[in-house]
Amino acid sequence: MTILYIFILFITWLLSALFAIAGVGAANTLIPIYYSLGIPFSIAAAAGLLLNVFSLSSSTANNGRKKRINWKLGTMFLIPAVIMAPVGAYIGIHTPKHILLWIFVAFLAYTLYNLIKMKKAVNEESKFKGMKGLYLGISVGALAGFLGGLLGVGGGMIILPVLTFIETDFKKISGTAGYIALFSSASGFLSYLSLLHGVNYMLWIIVLVGGILGGFTGSFLMNKFKSSTVKGIIIVIITFVMIKVVLTLIGLKF
Repeated sequence: MTILYIFILFITWLLSALFAIAGVGAANTLIPIYYSLGIPFSIAAAAGLLLNVFSLSSSTANNGRKKRINWKLGTMFLIPAVIMAPVGAYIGIHTPKHILLWIFVAFLAYTLYNLIKMKKAVNEESKFKGMKGLYLGISVGALAGFLGGLLGVGGGMIILPVLTFIETDFKKISGTAGYIALFSSASGFLSYLSLLHGVNYMLWIIVLVGGILGGFTGSFLMNKFKSSTVKGIIIVIITFVMIKVVLTLIGLKF
């Protein structure tokens, strides 16, 4: 068990750092890894949300000091995301795990497609003004919060592609996505905490430590790595995890 916890700490720290650079949290990749190690899916999802809270707290604080967050735009998405995260968490607790995993595969495929397809942003923040922009912001934020709570991923990967069409600075895109995902993750985690029984608190402590270390490391590396390099690493990781989950679902292992 000690070796398992050491591995979880290391992989959580490593992936949290990489994903914190992108502002999305590593839960979307770590949840299937935790699950493959024998951790029940709902516990893994809650651990993933807890991870996002601590890794994104440190990176959001740093990004806020360095003016990498569009606070007004982020809050427009954040409020409906926070409201819908508990709904997703409640449904996730009562949904068969193989269904959740197939939804997870679809979510990863969507994320991968958007990361590969991602083009240079053209500032279109004006589209989010007025009633049309309000409806759009509420819809996207609500969807992100619901899926974040359902799958334990925080919703950052839903928001990130949308922000690329509004903001031109990729570091600001990352910072804003992280700000939204932070509060969406916190809402979803609190919901899981009230619904789960037999929680492995030692696992959560390990995830917490890894998340904090990852958040600080990722924030530091954001200034050192090229965005294209980090993007490529994330694409490779998501592809690997998606293939692994699919093979597990159809009864194959590697």
